Amino acid sequence: MAELLGLRSRLFVVLGALVALLSLVWVQVSAEAVPSRTRSVVAHITPVEQWSANINSPAGNVLNSSPNIANLPGGSAVVVGDEQGYVDAYYLANGGQVPGWPFNAGSAVNSTPSVADVNGGLDSVYVGVGNVSDPTIGGYQAVTPQGGNQWFVQETNPGTDPNAHNGVMASLAVGNLQGGPDVVGGSLGENMYAMNAQNGGVLGGFPWFQADSSFSSPALVDLSNAGRPDIIEGSDSTAGFAYNTQYQNGGELRILSPTGNQGQSQPNGGLVCKYLTNQVVQSSPAVGKFLNAGTQFGIVTGFGNFYSGASNTDQLITIDAGCNLRWATTLDGSTASAPALADALGNGQLQVIESTGQSVWVLNGQTGAPIWHQSIAGGGGSVVTADLTGSGKQDILVPVSGGVDIFDGATGQMIGTLQGGTGQNSPLVTTDANGSIGITVAGGNTINHYEVPGSNGQLVNEVGAWPMFHHDPQLTGLVDSPPPDIQVPCNAVSGYPAGYDMAASDGGIFAFGNYPFCGSTGSIVLNKPMVGLSMTRDIGGYWEVASDGGIFAFGNAAYYGSHGGSPLNQPIVGMASTPDGGGYWLVASDGGIFAYGDAVFHGGMGGQHLNQPIVGMSAIRDGGGYRLVASDGGVFSFGDAQFYGAMGGQHLNRPIIALSAG
Repeated sequence: MAELLGLRSRLFVVLGALVALLSLVWVQVSAEAVPSRTRSVVAHITPVEQWSANINSPAGNVLNSSPNIANLPGGSAVVVGDEQGYVDAYYLANGGQVPGWPFNAGSAVNSTPSVADVNGGLDSVYVGVGNVSDPTIGGYQAVTPQGGNQWFVQETNPGTDPNAHNGVMASLAVGNLQGGPDVVGGSLGENMYAMNAQNGGVLGGFPWFQADSSFSSPALVDLSNAGRPDIIEGSDSTAGFAYNTQYQNGGELRILSPTGNQGQSQPNGGLVCKYLTNQVVQSSPAVGKFLNAGTQFGIVTGFGNFYSGASNTDQLITIDAGCNLRWATTLDGSTASAPALADALGNGQLQVIESTGQSVWVLNGQTGAPIWHQSIAGGGGSVVTADLTGSGKQDILVPVSGGVDIFDGATGQMIGTLQGGTGQNSPLVTTDANGSIGITVAGGNTINHYEVPGSNGQLVNEVGAWPMFHHDPQLTGLVDSPPPDIQVPCNAVSGYPAGYDMAASDGGIFAFGNYPFCGSTGSIVLNKPMVGLSMTRDIGGYWEVASDGGIFAFGNAAYYGSHGGSPLNQPIVGMASTPDGGGYWLVASDGGIFAYGDAVFHGGMGGQHLNQPIVGMSAIRDGGGYRLVASDGGVFSFGDAQFYGAMGGQHLNRPIIALSAG
């Protein structure tokens, strides 16, 4: 395969150019007088610093890696990579260093860590290791919750490549590709890898021949409703011929099967489709249902600037699930930072948000038409969003030189600033222990954590939010689309409620007695079937939950978030709501519990041995606890819920299917 040599002919040219670019950017960030900190602004939001931690790894220097949130021994922690090759971990509550950390990865960590619970309650952390300064060193690294080596996989090129191995700058996405949890990401070499998240075993159909370097962090989305997510990523491309494929100068935005090249005749087989560009695709794609009035998936990404004069330079483009171009919009600077999808206008639709380092832009997701843009003082990190004021619309947090500028999503007015960060990575927005919204920024050798006074932390993961780089701790790049507008007028029951509702697997609702019909999904295509129903206290509304964790709210039932589109170890099998209607719990068949709104997590069976799967749950009347029931009749009580007995271990003619209690 001597023809492969042509594909790698420009690798070191690209790497040299990128080194110079990164060095130049860092000088600008370090030396600039930071005019954005001194602009005359009426600040409607004043984040208050809660703690600042010095990174204790040797000469720690965070540059491109964005902070993520992980559940580590002792509680929630911020994890981030640095240029000296360490993965650092500090408690979210107080900035204290997590015992056993940092982890020495051996080469620069420019990727953003992703996390997954493969340990029965605590998160492992996954990073790509290596950068363009020394592109032949590094690979795919998993770190245990205690800060030790879980596994390492080295990228290996085809034998015709002059370099046996290359590093990994892309962040690793977590999802259920082949039974999962699994992790996947491209490399600086010719192959991309997908691995079992627990043991690092390379999945069937991988490594997959990507032909040229990939800096793009993949998105994982089930575009075809097949039960497994497709892999969506961008890459560079150089003219050459390999494995029956003619490559061109430019880039590719592609959709790859979760089984890679398994069953294919060539190592680059298994593509669902690809869209060819004339510029390198170094942005990380964002995916959501923002096409065709919010009913169809769109994939939006930007570009680097390697090929001079290429028409895709400084553009954002959107393709659909068939790799058909839907729109292309040219902005005022580089679009290499990852775009965000968020409901910035508060209109129940998704807008595309991008920072060019010169301006922040909000575009119409359907058409790509600019809605507004505002100038910023340098920077190149990806934007994140949060409803900081409780207004029902997403505010936009933009990394800039010396800190973060905060803009009102609907108007473009700058409403606040905060110090810290590199300008080349993204802030992290969290729900803090005191119920407010927290913002963490990392840059140089410092991590700073702020809280927004008077904010509602329950809104951090609401529908239409983009609270961190690539949206979520698994870095799936998939935003929860706003639920369809399927509400119908519905009034609470007059007098004493006497009746009941039934829910079908298609979401159809059948109301009896004086219970009102408040709407249903019976005429809407669902990604997964409905498995549960819960009423509000006054019977003026209800929630339905699908097996993928998708939530549909009707009548006066409020939407507080869902698990739809996020990885699950096992499907959701039921739900229960809090007494005041301010939240709800979802339960999976492995006993995992997911709490939303004012629902308090009291414990679960996730990660523990079960003789038979969980099939239902019920909350006690005061909301201080709940019970789970398994198909063998085993009962598990949490919080204030008392245990009165069970059928576990006793003879049953048929399996248990539900539980009801007061």
